[in-house]
Amino acid sequence: MKRAQTGFTLITAIFLLVVAAALVIYITNFRVVQQTTLLYGVQGARANQAARSGIEWGIHRSIVNDSCVASSSITHAAFTGFNIQVECSRSTHIEGAAAPIHTFNLKSVASSGSYGSLDYVQRQIRATVSIDPP
Repeated sequence: MKRAQTGFTLITAIFLLVVAAALVIYITNFRVVQQTTLLYGVQGARANQAARSGIEWGIHRSIVNDSCVASSSITHAAFTGFNIQVECSRSTHIEGAAAPIHTFNLKSVASSGSYGSLDYVQRQIRATVSIDPP
C-alpha cells in the first residue's frame, strides 16, 4: 500500500498568508507615511503664512509710524501654536539736498514645536521697504 503525500498545500497556504500579511503591513506603513508627510506640509504652509503675516505687520507698523521696534513678538488666534518674532532695523540715507530716505529691514520668523523634535517647523521671511521722501 502506498501512502499519499500530504502537506504541500499547507506550505503554500502559509506562504500566501505570510505574503499577504507583509503586503498589509507595507500598505499600512505607506499610508502612515503619506499622512505624516501631508501633516508636515500643512504645518510648513501655516508657518509660511504666519511669517508673512509678521512681515506685513512689521511693514505696516514701520511705514505708518515711521519708526522701528528692534524685536517684537506677535500672537494671533489664527496662528495658535506658532511663535512669531519680527525684527526690524532702520537706516537713513541722504542723497544730496534731497530729504532723507528711511529704509526698514524686516525679518519675520515663525516657528512651532521644539527644535530637534519631529513636529518642529520654522519659516523665515525678509523684506526691505522704504518711505519715499516728502
